[in-house]
Amino acid sequence: MLLLIILWLLFFVSHSFLAANKVKAAVEKFLGSKFIFYRIAYNIFSLIFLALILFVLFFRYELNFVFQPNGFISFFGILLMVMGVVIMILAFRNYDLGEFTGIKQLAQKIHHPEKLMVRGINKYVRNPLYTGIIVLVLGYFLQQPTWMNLVSLLIIYI
Repeated sequence: MLLLIILWLLFFVSHSFLAANKVKAAVEKFLGSKFIFYRIAYNIFSLIFLALILFVLFFRYELNFVFQPNGFISFFGILLMVMGVVIMILAFRNYDLGEFTGIKQLAQKIHHPEKLMVRGINKYVRNPLYTGIIVLVLGYFLQQPTWMNLVSLLIIYI
């Protein structure tokens, strides 16, 4: 359990640090024209880190339930997971996937500053991807209400 907590905290600290405008500006100054690799490197780093966390969650899995789920709670959990995925799909509709992943920057060999999205679901939620993930993980916790899933949910929410 401690390993999971440490990994989640390291993930979010590194994720926030690397996404900070001051850090990106310093890295851009240091890398110059090579800064076009930053976004894709950031995404690869995040995916590898997240895969490590999921590995710990699934392969060090314990079935110590916080509570025993019943049919209604399980159904509500599924409903929340679907809602979380829908929120994330709606969020991705506002983004250029090539730019979001960093592939477009590599292909064009230039870096475009990111713009604040204020259309679609972004009119209502500052970061709908995070919202979708929180709703998805809450639903998963209701499906599998283990202590490790509760810790993951709380850390993601905070």
